[in-house]
Amino acid sequence: MERNYSQYVFGIAIALVIFVLIIGGACLFIYFIRPAQQPTQPGTEALYTQAAQTVSAQFTLTAAAVSPVVPTAMAASATSLPTDTPTVPPPPTVTPVPSTATPLPPTPTPTPIPCNRAKFIEDVTVKDGTVFPPNAEFLKTWRLKNTGSCTWSRDYRLVFVNGERMDGPRVSQLEENVDPGETVDVSVELVAPEKGGRYRGYWMMSNPSGDEFGIGADAADAFWVEIRVIGSGEFAYDFALNFCLARWSSDAGRLTCPGDVGDNDGFVILVDRPEFEIGRVENEPALWTNPEDVDDGWITGEYPEFKVEEGDRFKAVVGCQDGAKRCDVIFQFSYRIGDGPVQIFWDSREVYDDSLTKVDLDLRPLAGQKVKFLLGVLANGSANDDQALWLSPRITD
Repeated sequence: MERNYSQYVFGIAIALVIFVLIIGGACLFIYFIRPAQQPTQPGTEALYTQAAQTVSAQFTLTAAAVSPVVPTAMAASATSLPTDTPTVPPPPTVTPVPSTATPLPPTPTPTPIPCNRAKFIEDVTVKDGTVFPPNAEFLKTWRLKNTGSCTWSRDYRLVFVNGERMDGPRVSQLEENVDPGETVDVSVELVAPEKGGRYRGYWMMSNPSGDEFGIGADAADAFWVEIRVIGSGEFAYDFALNFCLARWSSDAGRLTCPGDVGDNDGFVILVDRPEFEIGRVENEPALWTNPEDVDDGWITGEYPEFKVEEGDRFKAVVGCQDGAKRCDVIFQFSYRIGDGPVQIFWDSREVYDDSLTKVDLDLRPLAGQKVKFLLGVLANGSANDDQALWLSPRITD
């Protein structure tokens, strides 16, 4: 039993020795692996620098693709740790892109408007080629627009510059002021030459200093009047050539002579080469008398007094103009003595039927008297297409 006790005590002693050795070894192990010096914490300035480097790196990454960064392995050291310095990749090379935008054109310099310049608008009266008898008086009117920058005062003038003056004045003053952009009608009284033929006269405007100007881009072109004169034949009286000596009217009132084709109030013009419904072109002049464009419209022309002699006859050819297929009119040849009532001497209905009517009237009942003859046309219902022609109406002896 004593022996067993001694063994027990010995075992406890051995266990204590082993425990002390383990504890001591552990303390030694901890001592040797502990770093001799703690790493220094970076200061505030270092933190700001590192933050700036980080932002710079982020902007660089945004501008171009960057290869992934491989972390650098940390070297083991018993005394210190290496400082982690970030590696910033170089910025990518930027290649300039040429501009593809279309350059804007240069701003044009405005062209100054000249002081004096005109624009031709229309012939108010006497269209080009209007036919007149010799020595016929007529009024020519142009419509002009002031396209310059200066006002045309009453000291501005209409002046003749070239061609056939036709007994017109060389200078005519304006009757009103014309501001820039406004239009004005300028007129001149003329007389047809005595000999037959075509005549043209050129006219311009002038300022108070006498400087002439006209139409066109540079205001250097003249405007003109052009007529045709047909010589009188071997007739006692020619109604065609003297048509503007007559007083023309319709139910709308007094009509201008010559008129304007298409005027709804009615019109009369002289046609030097008329074409009738039969398709034949005549070489003698004709009067185109168109009644007012209303149902039962009419037109009439009253001529100056004429003394009828024994043996005088009224002659003409009447019909519708070619192409006026709905023409349906009544022609009338009338007269009045003094201020007495109008008396119908002859009348005839004409339609578009490819035939014409020759008129040959003996004026013996009126011999020895001064009478005023009238040429008239009445619409037989609608006046649409009533283009009535008097071919060479005349009095022969």
